[in-house]
Amino acid sequence: MTAPRVLMILGQSPAQEAQFHNRPEHWACLASHLRAADCARRVISDDLAILTPAFLADFDVIVNASTAMDPTPEQVSALLARIHSGAGFVGVHAATATFVRYPEYLHMVGARFAKHDPLKRFTVRFVDNTHPISAGLEEYEHDDELYELTGDYVDRTNIVPLQAGLHVLAEAEGHPMAYVKSHGDGRVVYLASGHDARSLDQPAFKTLFTRSIAWAAGNT
Repeated sequence: MTAPRVLMILGQSPAQEAQFHNRPEHWACLASHLRAADCARRVISDDLAILTPAFLADFDVIVNASTAMDPTPEQVSALLARIHSGAGFVGVHAATATFVRYPEYLHMVGARFAKHDPLKRFTVRFVDNTHPISAGLEEYEHDDELYELTGDYVDRTNIVPLQAGLHVLAEAEGHPMAYVKSHGDGRVVYLASGHDARSLDQPAFKTLFTRSIAWAAGNT
């Protein structure tokens, strides 16, 4: 097994007044988790201009933890092509609420954010204790936004079943909190938790994050 080269995309659209996912503490939490992962190279950026075929070719896993960002068609095409050709992808929290002008991106991720209730305490329960990402983890409580997802990639208010082929690893109140799927030759993971440090700093989430990178890279 070779330690992967990992690119993590952060940032939030400046059009959103509340920059709740674009604060130093948010970046610090995710950077700390990335540091804990076994990686040969780590790059963090909020500059979508780096999403080119040449730049992405240097990475084995792309993590998208951005919010409401709006890439160009060429940038989305480069990202999807890299994953389809075998790179891994890990989407964190608002990865289902970013790049939303592009149904093909949301189809790759496997879902679109529909809504969430006010931030609250709820329990994350693991439904697959044998998968390399979730093996041996026990249910835990945390304070977070409980994301409700839809399989309609154009209209987020249209709640339709999620696409076939998703393998759910964890759920909360009937909503998937972690799942895996494929996109061409690439492995895809989505982790719905991650609004702020109250969920990001949970030991179980840190484990899920680091294991997701290893699995997406094909190392487990």
